[in-house]
Amino acid sequence: MERKYVHDFEFIGRVINILRVLKERTDEHTTLSQTEILNIMNEQEYPCSQRTLSDYLKVLMRVLNPEDDDGYVDEKYTIDDYKIIPKGLERKLYYRDHGYIAEGEKKLQLRGLRYNHTFSFAELNKLIEAVLFLKDIDTDEKEKLIRKLQSLSSDNFPKYSPYISETTKKISKDIVGVFEDPKIDEAVAMENLKAIRNAIDNDRQISFNFLGYNENKQLVARKNVSGDDICYTVSPYYIILYNGKYYLICCHESYDNVSFYRVDLMKNITDEIVSRRDSKKMICKCRKPKRDVVGLPKEWNEKTASEFQSEHLYMFYGSPISIRLKIDNERYTLLHDYFGDRYHYVKHIDEKWDEVEVKCVPSAMISWVMQCSDYVEVLSPDELRNSIRDKCKSLIERYS
Repeated sequence: MERKYVHDFEFIGRVINILRVLKERTDEHTTLSQTEILNIMNEQEYPCSQRTLSDYLKVLMRVLNPEDDDGYVDEKYTIDDYKIIPKGLERKLYYRDHGYIAEGEKKLQLRGLRYNHTFSFAELNKLIEAVLFLKDIDTDEKEKLIRKLQSLSSDNFPKYSPYISETTKKISKDIVGVFEDPKIDEAVAMENLKAIRNAIDNDRQISFNFLGYNENKQLVARKNVSGDDICYTVSPYYIILYNGKYYLICCHESYDNVSFYRVDLMKNITDEIVSRRDSKKMICKCRKPKRDVVGLPKEWNEKTASEFQSEHLYMFYGSPISIRLKIDNERYTLLHDYFGDRYHYVKHIDEKWDEVEVKCVPSAMISWVMQCSDYVEVLSPDELRNSIRDKCKSLIERYS
């Protein structure tokens, strides 16, 4: 008995090939006419007639687009909801959004066709840049990830990317990130993040051991005077990614100020604590209310996290204060690199120096000012100036 097929294999092959041609050859800057698509299909041994191609394109649009190709566009859809975009669709949507109903009802012509990729060229370049900035994966792994990102776009992407050669298609070796072997099991770090998130979601404290490197480049737990591993108990609130590493922002049970712990150096995270009397485990108590923690942001988002990080440079503890600085007026880029636009210009001192104000933890400011001492000087408060002076005297004695 002859087996019947809904469509033959040639039909399926042609439809898949049309979709592949659109994906590989079109994008936000490049379109193809039906004639150009026909020529490509002939080259790839998938010939068909003009009418057949139109029918196939309508099938693809009916399946991949939110609406039929009758010219009607629903107000709930935007250009991002469409995959096969014919010439004029952007204008049609513009007219629809601005109330030109008659123009919006005009039927779309299957001309100037393109595939609407998930990521724009600009978005892909940002993702590749993010991969290059990763410090815990080597060059081969970065190249593998970049190739996968590149495959999400058309063959024309290298023309619009500084990271891939337009002629050779090779990934640039001139733009590279820094590789730092973290010596940490990534799976453990991810488990730590999950445990912390679970505690935050359930409003619980956590306890853990904290690790550090020794002279043999090995990770060992911090110990007390008796030689036992120290068990820390904190109220967890937020997590921030700083300089390629995750940090927990929390409050130690014995204090009321903000503390930081590197997530990848935490071990044995649990919401259970062991009784010192009978070694029984019990659930940690609820977290301290946010309002009771000095210096803790009440809300956590990209803006508050950026401000919090600039006020706590190098992840130093403490309460931020207002600090007046004298800065070389040709070094504002240096100031912007560390504080973003969160500094206030006060006045022009002379041809070389300006006065500005920033907000930062004093201990962090000491380290930063000494690092950038050729271009920056603390003007106030006096207590901070005195601390820096004492630090300098101590260094002079050490290096004498």
